[in-house]
Amino acid sequence: MSLNTENIIHHLEAISDTAGRLVSWLVLLLALLTLLVAIPRYLLSSEWFMQLNFLWLDWQAIRTTYNHNVNALSDSVQFLHAIIFMVGVSYALKTGDHVRIDILYRKMSARRQAWVNIMGLVLLFYPTFIFIWAMSWQYVLNSWGILESSSRPGGLPLIYILKSFLLVMPALMMLQGLALLLRNLQVLRDQKVEAD
Repeated sequence: MSLNTENIIHHLEAISDTAGRLVSWLVLLLALLTLLVAIPRYLLSSEWFMQLNFLWLDWQAIRTTYNHNVNALSDSVQFLHAIIFMVGVSYALKTGDHVRIDILYRKMSARRQAWVNIMGLVLLFYPTFIFIWAMSWQYVLNSWGILESSSRPGGLPLIYILKSFLLVMPALMMLQGLALLLRNLQVLRDQKVEAD
């Protein structure tokens, strides 16, 4: 494998690795926020719990505060879930954790697998993510133009930042796709060298 090509592949895959590491921490935060939304929702809506007067706190005031902020918390859960998916998907592609129907693929030679991968990248993968990226531009710009925020009362502002990930996701995928394309071209080249 050419040192220069291997270096390019390494740098492209490092982007996906970094994205995957960042997202892994967001998964922990997502779990904590989900608990912060769910547990008080059930406890504070239970009249039985409210009558316990647990820890002699003003549970009615806590319920009011929670109800006032629950939409922001719920939006946070949705935001994190979307960001985890849109940023982490390139890492899943890099590590092979994506869905692949490989009934025929796994029985193919390395050369044929490389051809299938290259054709899939060129004919399906890149057109899909170029389309998503191109179609998202105006949508994201419109959101930034009005500094869009949540339509729910008390919801989070900054929807326009979340929508910006519609551009980040295809960009990350196309970079990882380029690494896969180069890696598969190298397989073909190495197979050709071995045959000669």
